[in-house]
Amino acid sequence: MVSASPISLQPERAIRAAPAITVEGLAKDYTRSCSLGRWLLRGMGWNPGGPESAGDRVAALADVDFSVARGEAFGVIGRNGAGKSTLLQIIAGTLAATRGRCQVHGRVTALLELGSGFNPDFTGRENIYLAGSILGLGREVMEARFDEIARFADIGDFIEHPVRTYSTGMMMRVAFAVAIAVDPDVLIIDEALSVGDILFQQKCSRRLRELLDRGVTLLVVTHDLSFVLNTCRRAMWLDRGRVRYLGEAGACVREYVAAMAAITGNAPTPTDELTALPEQALPAAPELALADKERLGDGGVRVARAWLLHGDGGAGAAFRAGDWASVVMLVQAHRPAKGVSGGCELRNRHGQVIFATGLRVAQRLIAELPEGGMSLITLRFRLELQEGQYTLDLGCGAGSDEDNTWDRVLTAAVVEVTNPPDQEIIHGLVRLPYEVTVARPKR
Repeated sequence: MVSASPISLQPERAIRAAPAITVEGLAKDYTRSCSLGRWLLRGMGWNPGGPESAGDRVAALADVDFSVARGEAFGVIGRNGAGKSTLLQIIAGTLAATRGRCQVHGRVTALLELGSGFNPDFTGRENIYLAGSILGLGREVMEARFDEIARFADIGDFIEHPVRTYSTGMMMRVAFAVAIAVDPDVLIIDEALSVGDILFQQKCSRRLRELLDRGVTLLVVTHDLSFVLNTCRRAMWLDRGRVRYLGEAGACVREYVAAMAAITGNAPTPTDELTALPEQALPAAPELALADKERLGDGGVRVARAWLLHGDGGAGAAFRAGDWASVVMLVQAHRPAKGVSGGCELRNRHGQVIFATGLRVAQRLIAELPEGGMSLITLRFRLELQEGQYTLDLGCGAGSDEDNTWDRVLTAAVVEVTNPPDQEIIHGLVRLPYEVTVARPKR
């Protein structure tokens, strides 16, 4: 979701104290389907199975409590079927709760299921007017804003065609353009921006940034964890309808990833295996202190020792832009493992992954490690990075399954990159190789 152009975290002063959304003891139950005959008998006041039992009900949400401050970006994560969409529908007012209280202050605009609220037989223009009337905005108001909406959606003459002729991307463009043009106080998004081309995603990202700067409250459900890390200060993890974690976004994502990593998949089937490994001595330089680092995964294979080295082989975390760096990891199997991968990630201060590499990326997996077996992995790369601090994560897992992590060491080191005065300044996140030519045009 809108990960092409991350949104800057909001300063604390931008988040006002009074809550925009308050949810207390929220629950939503559904009744299991039964035969048509039984439904008819119930409708006539006779229940052949006796009073509806707890076994007839499925709890989509149970005892959900949280609040979102005005001007805050708040993320909701969890697996499919966790109750995330149900929660947003209740907050948006399109679904009634079974129990509990939900209070929302201000005008709410919701991007829920793609195309929800659109009449497929109406044109884009007619649906824009319809959306405005639902929100209490008259036709004159929407006509005054139509050009702005059409310009942002950028679907050309299709704005005058029936919505049923739209692609999913076109429908999302119109829905988002309407949502941001009606001056919402609270904007609710349910994975609706996961479709669309990168240019439109970047445009949506910029507009969301502007809305947050203006104090609009953003409540978003997404499977894009980088969006949560880059955008939200707080997040909530829903699991089977219950709040599993509520707090700082980074901590919430770590808890969620750790739980997902513990769910092991099928045995990996490596594609390009390393079977005959050459011998290599351990680095003589001081190693990274991993004992007190936070780890994720089930520990089937672990990063036992690790080194961060300069190009000359010396240890250290301070580099100049353009320097070569090497990450050396000694991985050890605590149970027999096949198709072993090891790798590293560099993240900037917003939690964005700036660089990642490893054996899976290089398609060079370790074919097999017996219990107690060890391998030495060396990853060498050039730090063509913007000046600043970066965190280094290490990990190993099943090479054929990116989600099957056996061990992940969070913030194994903090890497400092400086831009020497005698070098060209890196204006973007990274410096890519480039060439410049200047010539006179032929006449």
